Amino acid sequence: MADDVSEPEQPRARKREPIFNAPLLVTLMAVLLVGLHAATAFSSYDELILLQYEYALVPTRFWAETGAQGAYPDVASKLLTLASTSLLHGDWMHVLVNSAMLLAFGTPVARALGSGAAGRGKWMLVFVGSVVVGSLAYLLLNAHDATAAVGASGGTSGLVAAAFLLDRYGRVQSPLSRGFLTMTGAFVAMNALLTVMGPQLIGAQLAWQAHAGGYVAGALLMLALQPRGYVQGKMS
Repeated sequence: MADDVSEPEQPRARKREPIFNAPLLVTLMAVLLVGLHAATAFSSYDELILLQYEYALVPTRFWAETGAQGAYPDVASKLLTLASTSLLHGDWMHVLVNSAMLLAFGTPVARALGSGAAGRGKWMLVFVGSVVVGSLAYLLLNAHDATAAVGASGGTSGLVAAAFLLDRYGRVQSPLSRGFLTMTGAFVAMNALLTVMGPQLIGAQLAWQAHAGGYVAGALLMLALQPRGYVQGKMS
């Protein structure tokens, strides 16, 4: 008898769902970013300065030896800023753009990773891991910069890369595929444009190093996790 060499049945692609039907975890994270910024809007100037001083990422403070003037008070406080910087934003436009990107790109990533505690944990790993690697990239390439960097752009860039890696079935495709390389080229071009035009368009410098680091981290983490796709079940 001949061996069965028929092609395996392809999982059915999920119908596109509107952003407002995003998984609960993704929605809560977006609301958290906006809510924290709203809370700071009611803070005094001195309180805002203190928040940035304690929780924003400042390369010169990070690389200074513990105990030196201007350094973070201890190693734990220093390491905390690698993630806590994502919870602070410069203005409403900054936080709303990051929240919108989180919803748009975090949703397909969350659905591909699956429901339940394991799926949510993997999603947080992609997001927070991208934030931390983006922060490290910024620190390494701006070691002598005394400017505070804030925002969740490293994390959202990681989600962008993770979403770009997914095919229509929610499975990871090769990072050398035409689709991923094309979208990566578009991501690089957009960041290059904003780096040059940022001060004129948004009134601030773009931390492209955090974007690049987060993007690479998001892609690598998604490749390592290898989600099974949208056939796993509906996310709550």
